Amino acid sequence: MKILVYSFNDKLGDGLQKVSFLQKLKKIYPNASITYTTTQTTTLKKVLYPLLKDVVDEFIEENFIRSSVFDLLKKNKIFEKKYFDLIIDLQKVVTRTLNLKRISHNKFFSTSANFFFSDIKNNQNLDFKGIYIERFYYNILSLITNKKIKKIEDINIPFYQTPKINDQKKTKIIGIAPGAGNSIREWGFKNYIEVAKELKANDYQVYFFLGPYEKKYLKICKSFDFECPEWNGGKMISNNILFIMNLAKQVDCLLCNDGGTSWIFEFAGVKTFKIFGVTNERKFARPEYCKTIQVKDYGYNSLQSFPISLYQEELNKYLRTLW
Repeated sequence: MKILVYSFNDKLGDGLQKVSFLQKLKKIYPNASITYTTTQTTTLKKVLYPLLKDVVDEFIEENFIRSSVFDLLKKNKIFEKKYFDLIIDLQKVVTRTLNLKRISHNKFFSTSANFFFSDIKNNQNLDFKGIYIERFYYNILSLITNKKIKKIEDINIPFYQTPKINDQKKTKIIGIAPGAGNSIREWGFKNYIEVAKELKANDYQVYFFLGPYEKKYLKICKSFDFECPEWNGGKMISNNILFIMNLAKQVDCLLCNDGGTSWIFEFAGVKTFKIFGVTNERKFARPEYCKTIQVKDYGYNSLQSFPISLYQEELNKYLRTLW
C-alpha cells in the first residue's frame, strides 16, 4: 500500500503537531510506504526526522502543488509516474486540493470545501473547524479507518543522553523559553528576566532555554546567574531534536510564548504556561499540557502590553496547582 500525505508547509511547531498523526498512521498501516510532501518545506524531513525514522519512507518538498488555477492546466512532472492507494490532504485551500487530486490514486481524502472532493465523507459528523489541530488530524484517521479514535497518543521519543540539569532532590524546576521565531509572538525577554528573578527568590530553580536566534541573551542570563542548559562555551551542545526533548523532560514547567520550543516541551510531556496575543490559544495549545493566557481576555490589544504583575499573579495561581 502506498500513502501520500500532503501539507502546504511545516515550521517546527507545525511539524511536531503532525508527528503523533504520522506515527499512528504507520501503526494502522504497518506495511504501507508513506510519502510526505509539501508545497514549500517541512521540518519533518531533517529537524524532526529522528522521530519519524521508521515511519515516513520518502519526503518530497517544493512539489508545485500550489493555489494557482493555471497549475491545473500543467503537468506535475514530480508525480507524473507515481500512483498512490490513498492520498491524505491536510489543508483546506480548494485550488491546492484540486491540484493534489490530479495525482493518480485509488482513494482521496480532503476536508476542503466541506469534503466535496473527498472519496471518504464525514459520516461520523466529527468536528473539523475551530478545534485543536492534533484532534483535527486524529479525526482524519477516524474517518479513514471508519473507527472513532478518541485518544491522541503521545509521540514516541527515543532515548538520547543529556546532561543532568539539577542534582538536588525535590527541586521545583522552571524553564523559560523567551523566543517564538517571530517578535510579534514574543512577550519580551526583559519581562521573562523579571519573572525569573521573582521565581528564584521563591526557591524555584530557573533555567533559560534559548534557540540559535536567542544567542544574544546568553550573557544577560549569565549576569543574573541563570543557566542555559542547551549551551556550552557559547555554542549549542546539540541540534538533535532527541537531545532537546530528552533535556526538556527534566523540567517541571515551561514559561513560554506561542513558539516551536513550547511544542517541543509539550510533546515531551512537560506542562507549559503559554501567553498568546496574535494566535488562537484553542488551536495552538496542547490539551492537558498547556495553561494559556490570552491577553485579549484581559483587555489588552498587544502581547507586549501585558503587565508583569498580572502575569505573575496568574502564574502563581497555576504553579499552586502543580505543587
